[in-house]
Amino acid sequence: MRPIHPINEEQCRPYFGQPVFIILKNGTELVGTLSRLDKGKLYFNETAAGIQSSASASTQSRRGGANSKSLGKARSQTKKSDRPRTSAVNEAFPVPYPNSELFGNPFELDIDNVGALIVPD
Repeated sequence: MRPIHPINEEQCRPYFGQPVFIILKNGTELVGTLSRLDKGKLYFNETAAGIQSSASASTQSRRGGANSKSLGKARSQTKKSDRPRTSAVNEAFPVPYPNSELFGNPFELDIDNVGALIVPD
């Protein structure tokens, strides 16, 4: 078994979609499939479809401050592009994304509460 240390995006990325053993600072032990790390939280047991829908929701919420005229202009420029569109969410996960339901429902943890994050060798 190998600990992921420090627990950050760079160290966790190679293990997205893999089972992990989690030991919280209060001694609680958990098992789950590492899905992603975002804004100081670790997410577990998410399916690829669930992650993509939450990523699109966060993209839409970030656009909330822009006015409709600038959004219309951005949309029209995007439509003219011939390049295939990809997102970081699609590139982060192995294909096909593993069945995360083996470890139960999706859950999230603050990084500050995690004492150790361990992956099998």
